[in-house]
Amino acid sequence: MKLIPLLLIIVFLLLGCEQRNELGFGTFNIAWLGDGINDKISRDDKDYNNLKEVIKSLEVDVLALQEIENYASLTKIVDTTKYKIITSFFPRSQKTALIIKKEINVLDIIELDDISLSNRDLRPGLIAYCEYKGSDFFVGSFHFKSTSRYDDTPLKKSLSFDMRREQSDILIKKLKRLRKLKSDNDIILLGDFNDNPTKKKSNITALENDNLDFLTSNMNSCKYPMLKSIDHIIVSKSLSESVISSSLLMLDINAMYDYDDAKKISDHCPVVVRLSFN
Repeated sequence: MKLIPLLLIIVFLLLGCEQRNELGFGTFNIAWLGDGINDKISRDDKDYNNLKEVIKSLEVDVLALQEIENYASLTKIVDTTKYKIITSFFPRSQKTALIIKKEINVLDIIELDDISLSNRDLRPGLIAYCEYKGSDFFVGSFHFKSTSRYDDTPLKKSLSFDMRREQSDILIKKLKRLRKLKSDNDIILLGDFNDNPTKKKSNITALENDNLDFLTSNMNSCKYPMLKSIDHIIVSKSLSESVISSSLLMLDINAMYDYDDAKKISDHCPVVVRLSFN
């Protein structure tokens, strides 16, 4: 091969790399993250610094967060010179949130109050409509109803299942309206859905449909490795080919820190992925 054609090929390859816009997305349920005043889980400066270290290590551009008390609690662990902070208006101590790199333009913020099922103790959905280097997309943070130790009767458990099912149906309807409103199909859903679509009696199967691609359905929990993960990244089919599959991973904080420190970080592990917007 002659030298000039070889150089031309190299130039075209380099130009292609420059035109590829990659963004990292993640979700992290930080158990009861408070602002240091009368918190349910008491954290000291070391704990907040560990959390800040974890978030920095994720190297994401958009991070969905769950169980956040308020804006002040996030300023303890987020570099506000690099990220914008958006939180839901309720509930009091377990808000959903998004932190978004300042290079990304936030065109609109939509709080999906219907996801809370008219219950101010449940969490609404939070969606930001964003633009980055000519690419527009929706990105959302969600925290569906759990089935916890407080659901200690068959009836309570059944009701929690029904609530997640209803939340899934509402979310699908809301996404359909947003797609139509913005004439845009590109969607990234992030969050703790308290279920997994591969479970035999899953209550969130509505989210596994022809328009959405569940990237994390085969992941296992970091706290209970024998169980499927409930923390998920879901993208619209329009973005499926943009997913860099090798970048999808769960960061095991239990392997990074000793037991006591990891316990103060969270009982969940963050999940991340990178997308290439060409």
